[in-house]
Amino acid sequence: MNRQFLITAMLFLLIITGYNQFVALPRARAAQEAAEAKLKTEQEAKRQAGAQAVLAASSPVSKETASAPKPEEFFTLNLSQADVTFSSKGAGIKTYLFKDVIDDVNLTPYQGEGYFATLPQVDFAEFARTRNSITFVGDIVPGFSVYKEYRFNDNGINNLTVTFENKTSQPLTIADWKWNFGPGLATVKSEMNDNERESKAVYLVQEKGKKKPTLETFAKDDDQPELPWIWAGVENRYFLSVLIPQGWKPGDLSAKQEVVGKQKRLWGLAGEGDLKGPQFSITVPGVTVEAKSKVEYKSDFYFGPKDYKQFLQLPYHLDRSIAFGFFGALGKIARNVLETFYSWTGNYGVAIIMMTVLLQAILFKFTLMQFKSAAQMKKIQPEMKRIQEKYKGNPEALNRETLALYRKYKVNPLAGCLPMLIQLPIFLALFNALRTSWSLHGAKFVFWITDLSSKDPYYLLPILMGAVMFFQQKGNIPAGTDPAQAAMFKYMPLIFTLLFMNFPSGLVLYWLTNSLLTFGIQTFVNRKLAKAN
Repeated sequence: MNRQFLITAMLFLLIITGYNQFVALPRARAAQEAAEAKLKTEQEAKRQAGAQAVLAASSPVSKETASAPKPEEFFTLNLSQADVTFSSKGAGIKTYLFKDVIDDVNLTPYQGEGYFATLPQVDFAEFARTRNSITFVGDIVPGFSVYKEYRFNDNGINNLTVTFENKTSQPLTIADWKWNFGPGLATVKSEMNDNERESKAVYLVQEKGKKKPTLETFAKDDDQPELPWIWAGVENRYFLSVLIPQGWKPGDLSAKQEVVGKQKRLWGLAGEGDLKGPQFSITVPGVTVEAKSKVEYKSDFYFGPKDYKQFLQLPYHLDRSIAFGFFGALGKIARNVLETFYSWTGNYGVAIIMMTVLLQAILFKFTLMQFKSAAQMKKIQPEMKRIQEKYKGNPEALNRETLALYRKYKVNPLAGCLPMLIQLPIFLALFNALRTSWSLHGAKFVFWITDLSSKDPYYLLPILMGAVMFFQQKGNIPAGTDPAQAAMFKYMPLIFTLLFMNFPSGLVLYWLTNSLLTFGIQTFVNRKLAKAN
């Protein structure tokens, strides 16, 4: 082997060895030490996050005494109305599996700290539990602990207590902290398509001069309540989750819309869009906990369905969360009548039919007046058309001859509008009362209608309703009507049918019954007038 080659190879190996020993290895060790130092710093910061976020900067807390963060744990309390799972991070309700009459519903499926979560920087552990209560404890720093007790009661008004206990020999100051809600509150399957619109952050205030408190929707962070509020939280059409402070003064409210998933738009025709829900929080002002003492925050809370009958038996005006619409007083009367008929029949479908018949009986005189006016207007339509053609260039003569025609046949054109104006508020009130009624949820009618709060699975009710409306409109279009207006009358039943396809079957049943009764009255009036002529 070439001697020069061996010398060159030896020198190359010496250089490589020297580089690794004195350059590469020291650099690697330095990089490793820097990474370890950074990791140690991050871990130290995480260990301090809990204490620093909960205690005010003025509190004497040693950095060496804060404990390291722990993995998230879950604790489940099985209740008659729900299976409730709590998180160790903030001791909030992570999963609320409501035991619905149709199927269990997870009301909190979205990612977040959890409902009624407080101090998520603190690691909570289970401290005690009974059949209907669970208590958690978390150490902020050694000697300073926070306890959180949930107690679920059969009447629906539950209790929630947060207690700060200072066992040290020096006062410690708690910084501002929050109660968290959300993001979003889920609902039953039949209502999910409308849930984004129905999910809101709300609070209840008592306005001066008003007998009952007012429900307000919280839209923006700078839109703070001007009056002390009674309770606050989130709602949708069928469910409500609110905190009710007892003896402590809350701070600011905060709300924002967060993306919680994807949802089809226009039945998938417009693709998918972001599904959003309100993230809501209630601030609690900081307080100093003296040495060897406690500070306690007691609250009541409600988490469950918006059951009007139950709410009337409970305090705090929870029934104000149910939207009866502009004609709310009429809606409440309608709901009371519905419940009365249900107590007689044991079937909400039959009760809806009975209530519709009662409503038509009350309004029969006005309905009769409306159809008589429509029949008379139809009768004079040919003469009306001749007058319009003859005096189309003379408005004064046209008005004079039209009034003379009305007097001749004793026709009052307003008689057809007045009954509609009287019936409209009642129908709208009844519509809202049925649409928001939790009593209809899971209520069976007959055969395939097993849930009056959900759509007809076979669309038979809306199709039948559309057919009745078609025949009703067909016999009510005056001869000589403008083609555009006639087309509108003809297509209206189709529009209503499509509109009612996804409506709750209880609402469709009401409208179908009302259409059948109206069609019967109309047929009776037309035959009676035909015989008279």
